[in-house]
Amino acid sequence: MTQKTIDGKDVEEESIWSDGSFAETLGSEDMKTKMRTFHMKHDEEMDFNCSKCKIKISAHNKDWHNGMCDTCFNKEFFPED
Repeated sequence: MTQKTIDGKDVEEESIWSDGSFAETLGSEDMKTKMRTFHMKHDEEMDFNCSKCKIKISAHNKDWHNGMCDTCFNKEFFPED
């Protein structure tokens, strides 16, 4: 899909499906459970381990970062950043 800039040039609009995107489908019960950790900081409830490197991660990372620490998550989903 393209958009126009102010000066009328066509630019390609980024899709949520482009490289560097992470999306997950959740049922309503899963969503209710995960919403408890949505606004948590990355250092709260450090009771879990990264699924890649095994370091301690927060409940937020477990629920919202595919069970990975920030470093592993960014490496997998945002490799160019």
